[in-house]
Amino acid sequence: MALLEEAASRPAKGRELAPAPPHEDDEPRFRPISMALVLRLAGYLKPHKRLYALGALAGILSLVLDLFIPRLQHIIIDQALPTKDPEEVLHWAGIWVALMAGVIFFDVVQIHATNKCGERVIMDLRLAVFEQLQRLSMSFFDKTKLGRIITRGTSDMDSLRGPVISGVNTIALNVLLMIGAAVMILLTDWRLFLAVCWLAPVLAVCNLHYRRKIGQAWQIARAGFSKVASNLAENITGVRVVSAFNRQDENLERFNELQEENTLNNLRAAHVNGLYQPFLEFMRFCGQVIVLAYGGALVMQGTLKAGQVIAVFFYWDRFMSPTINMGNFYNTLMQAMASCERVFELLDRKSDVPDKPNAITLPRLRGHIVVDNVTFGYDPARPVLHGISLEVPAGKTYALVGATGSGKSSTISLLARFYEFQQGRILVDGHDIRDATSESLHKQMGMVLQVNYLFSGTILDNIRYARAETTEAEVRAAAQALRIDDVFDSLPRGYHTLVGERGASISLGMRQLICFARVLVANPSIFLLDEATSAIDTVTELKVQTALEKLVKGRTTVIVAHRLSTIVKADCIVVLDQGRIIEKGTHAELLAAKGHYAQLYDQFIAHHAAPPVQDESLLP
Repeated sequence: MALLEEAASRPAKGRELAPAPPHEDDEPRFRPISMALVLRLAGYLKPHKRLYALGALAGILSLVLDLFIPRLQHIIIDQALPTKDPEEVLHWAGIWVALMAGVIFFDVVQIHATNKCGERVIMDLRLAVFEQLQRLSMSFFDKTKLGRIITRGTSDMDSLRGPVISGVNTIALNVLLMIGAAVMILLTDWRLFLAVCWLAPVLAVCNLHYRRKIGQAWQIARAGFSKVASNLAENITGVRVVSAFNRQDENLERFNELQEENTLNNLRAAHVNGLYQPFLEFMRFCGQVIVLAYGGALVMQGTLKAGQVIAVFFYWDRFMSPTINMGNFYNTLMQAMASCERVFELLDRKSDVPDKPNAITLPRLRGHIVVDNVTFGYDPARPVLHGISLEVPAGKTYALVGATGSGKSSTISLLARFYEFQQGRILVDGHDIRDATSESLHKQMGMVLQVNYLFSGTILDNIRYARAETTEAEVRAAAQALRIDDVFDSLPRGYHTLVGERGASISLGMRQLICFARVLVANPSIFLLDEATSAIDTVTELKVQTALEKLVKGRTTVIVAHRLSTIVKADCIVVLDQGRIIEKGTHAELLAAKGHYAQLYDQFIAHHAAPPVQDESLLP
C-alpha cells in the first residue's frame, strides 16, 4: 500500500517543524547532605522497626560483652596468673570463652536481622521508584535520558543497600563503642586517659574536613556515572542507526571521553579516602605508643599494673576501630547519599498531568469527542497546536493528515492526556478530561502507535496485556474476529511463541496485528491509531487493513493516517498545517474543494503514478 504522507512529509519552503521537547542532559547541582535526607531514608525503616530493633538490641548486647573482655584480660594477668592456680586461670579463661561465644551469637543475630530488614527497605524503595515512573507524564520521559532513569532503580539502589542494611546500627554501635571504650579507659586509669584524650579533638577536626571533601567527591562521581550509563543506553537502543550511519568510531570516542571523566572522578574520591585512612591508622599507632610508653613507665614505677596497661591498650584499639570503621563507612555513605538525593528527586517530581483531588471516575463512554480551541506546546512559549477545534461523533472514524510536524501526533497525545495543554478543553461525552482520573480515561482508550511496542513474553501475553485475566480462548476469539488467527496459528508454537525483547523475534506486520488484537481484547470506547509506515509484504498488509476495518467498526476512531485506503474510507478527513486545522471533509469533498488536501493528493498521484488497486472504487 502506498503512503499518502510521503507527499505531505516534504514541508513547504520556509516551513518550520514543531520543536522537539528539550532533554535534561545535566544533573541538578547537588546540595550538601542534610539530616532531613537521612531521616527521610530512615523513614522507610518504620514498617520494619521491630526487625531492625532486634538487630540493634543484638548489636548492643554484643558490644557490652565485648567491652568486658579487656577487663577480663586485666583480671587474668594481674590476679589469676600471680596465684599460679590452674583452676583460677581456667575459671577466668572459661568466662572469656563464654563472653566471646556471646559476642559471636549476638553478631549473627544482628547481621541476620539487619540484612533481612535492609533488603525489605530496598525492595520498598525500588517499588516506590517504579510506581512513580508509572505516574509521571510523557514530558518527563521526553526530557530525561533512558540511562538516567534506569540508574535510579539499579546502581543507585545498589549504592543505598549497604547504608540501609547496616547504616543506623553501624553509626549507633560505633558511637556507643567509642564512648564505652573511653569510659573504660578512664575507669582503668585516669592518667592514661589524659595521656590519649587529646587525640580525640584532632580526630574530630580531621573527620569534619574529610566528610566535606569525600561528600562532594562522590556526588560528582555519581553524576559522571549517570552520564556514562545514559550514553551506553542510547547507543544500545539506537544500535541500528549507529550501524547504518557508521558512527561506531565517533560514538566510541565520546564514550571514552565520558568514561575517562568518570574514572578521574572516582580517582579523586579514592585519593581523598586514600589520605584519610592511613591518617587514622597513624593516630591509632600514636595512641598505642603513648599507652605502652607511658603505661610501661608507670608499671616500672610501681604505680600501675601490667594488666591495666594491656587493658587500656585494647580499649584504645576499640576506641580507634569505630573511628576507622566510620571512615570506611562514611566513604560508602557518601556514595549512598548522592544516590539517595537522586532517588528522592525522582520521587518528589510531580506529574505535569496530575489528577485533580476531586477527579471523577468516568462511566462507560460512547466516544463523543469535542476538542474546543486547544492550544498546546511542549514548550509553552512555542505552541505546536494553535486553537484546534474538532468534534468527533461517537462511532465515527476521523483521519488526521498533513506534513510532518503539522501536529497530528500531538493531537493524538492530547486526546490520550499524555500532556497538559495550555488553553482550551477536550471533552469526552461531555466530561472534561482534566476533571477525570487518568486511569478511568485510559481504560476506555486503545492505542496503536507508529512504533509497535511489545513486551518480552509470548504473543498470548502481549495480546492480553491490558486485561491480564483474559483467557486464551477469549484471545483466540478476538484474533478470529479480526481474521488474523491463522497468522498466529501458523507459527511453530502458535500463541505461545516468544516475541523477544521489544518484539525483535517477529515481523513488523505481525507486531501490528498483535497490537490490534490487544486493543480488541481491551474493548475501548475510543481507538487512537498512529499508523505504521514500515514496509510490509502485500499479504500482511491486506491482513492489517482487514483487521483495522473490523477494529474501528462501531468504535470512535482517530487515526494519524498514512495509508491511502485508510484515508479514503474515513468518515471525515482533517487536514492540519503548522498546528492549525485548515480543511475538513470526506475524501470526495476535499478533492472537489481543490484545496491543500487536493494538492497533497495530486503530489501523491504524481509520485506513485497510479492509486492502489483495491481502492479504485473509492477514487474520484
